[in-house]
Amino acid sequence: MLSREFTMRNAHDTVKAYFDALVVGDAETLIAMMLPASYYVKIGTDADEVVEGSAEIEAYYRNHVASTEDFSIEFLNLDVQERNNVAWFYTRQIWRLKWQGTPEEFVMRMTGILEKTDELWKFAQIHASIGHQ
Repeated sequence: MLSREFTMRNAHDTVKAYFDALVVGDAETLIAMMLPASYYVKIGTDADEVVEGSAEIEAYYRNHVASTEDFSIEFLNLDVQERNNVAWFYTRQIWRLKWQGTPEEFVMRMTGILEKTDELWKFAQIHASIGHQ
């Protein structure tokens, strides 16, 4: 599993560590990377895949890693911008995985916002959609 050393990195390294944790199924690191705030939002690709507020973060990521096998991510691009205590990212990737036992491959487009609190970068918002190559 990944180290929780992401907390000492810049925003770019924190975003990369998020995707590394997804690939290896490290729910503990993923949960620790999320901002425990009422305004936290994670919007996924399914119609009902929305987490509003931090109360459901743990259950969401535990379910995600439990449902995913043979996961790899190929980055097509990644842009992370950082200003003071706020950062944002955009990435386009090819995801290859088994989701709930079914092999899948698709282009994932993601954007997000991170907030720096007590010198730690945490995700305040993540939005995902499926696109085309």
